[in-house]
Amino acid sequence: MTTRAEPEPTAVASSDLDVEARRWAIGYSGLSQVPVGLETNINSPTPNPIDTTVPAIGVRYWATPTVGIDFAVGFALSGGQKDSGGAVSDKDKVYGLLVQAGVPLALATSQHVSFQLIPYTAVAHGATSRPGDPFFGTTPADLSGTRIEAGARSGFEVFWGFIGLPQLALSATVGFRYEYRKYSSSVGGIVSTDTTHAFSTTVQNNPWDIFTGNVAARYYF
Repeated sequence: MTTRAEPEPTAVASSDLDVEARRWAIGYSGLSQVPVGLETNINSPTPNPIDTTVPAIGVRYWATPTVGIDFAVGFALSGGQKDSGGAVSDKDKVYGLLVQAGVPLALATSQHVSFQLIPYTAVAHGATSRPGDPFFGTTPADLSGTRIEAGARSGFEVFWGFIGLPQLALSATVGFRYEYRKYSSSVGGIVSTDTTHAFSTTVQNNPWDIFTGNVAARYYF
């Protein structure tokens, strides 16, 4: 009499963060402010720093169950025209570029949640040029700005395995950072700069500021 071998039970991952099944992720990595330069106004003798907002799209790769690599880039370009009573003029072309990198460390992981510490750095640059206006007596201006940021964030990455979507994850983090910002303008050969060094938490004065840079959504594959 022969005995029939029973099939082995299918292994169930102890966590949705299963690097053997899904090492890569792609998704939204938050919004960042990119300095564009010092704005000069004929009604104000003091130049004002101006920024543009750039969303970042990134990838995450888990080299081991506890150590990963983050890389994200963002780009923004705006321009256009204005028509005032038939007088057509071009808007200033403004661009911003952002590059981010980090090393997520999974310090504790359960079935659907991973608590992580993420040292990171970011570099951003923006610029615009403004033609002169003989009617107002203004000269052409070249504006630019640079931001360098380094710090660490900690928080939870929540996987949606509890509704059958372990590939989808949402992260929310808080932390601290060092930030360097430099705004520049060159008008008629005269160069002006505005430089700031700052240490701060990554959640600022308003509770909703967490959504500008500390929330990310990813899809694993």
